[in-house]
Amino acid sequence: MLSNLFNLFFKTTYAATEDVVGTISLPEGIPSDIGKTGDFVTTIIRFFVIVAGLFTLWQFLIGGFTYITSGGDKAKVQEAGNKITMSLIGLVVIAASFVIIAIISQLLFGDFTAILIPKFKSVTP
Repeated sequence: MLSNLFNLFFKTTYAATEDVVGTISLPEGIPSDIGKTGDFVTTIIRFFVIVAGLFTLWQFLIGGFTYITSGGDKAKVQEAGNKITMSLIGLVVIAASFVIIAIISQLLFGDFTAILIPKFKSVTP
């Protein structure tokens, strides 16, 4: 009786995946080997850092342009100063995030680059 209840609620029946959905292949650019996943994660991190740096540079330039073209208007000068200040703070946050991640990585994994440049090992039976 207990065995029947267990089978009724917890036993999973697997269908042959070839018969149901066919062969599923990975899209182009996605690594199929787990060892390459670290490279993929590193590339994504670099992409976001580059985008954040370019956005910071853009905001800094816009703040400088607003400051130059303010014509002595106190509101525009203050707006430009705030934009320049916030872009510099953003740049400091980007740099500090690398330092913080490196410290956490050293404490948890014994390697400064374990989180930023992960190295996955395949487990094969």
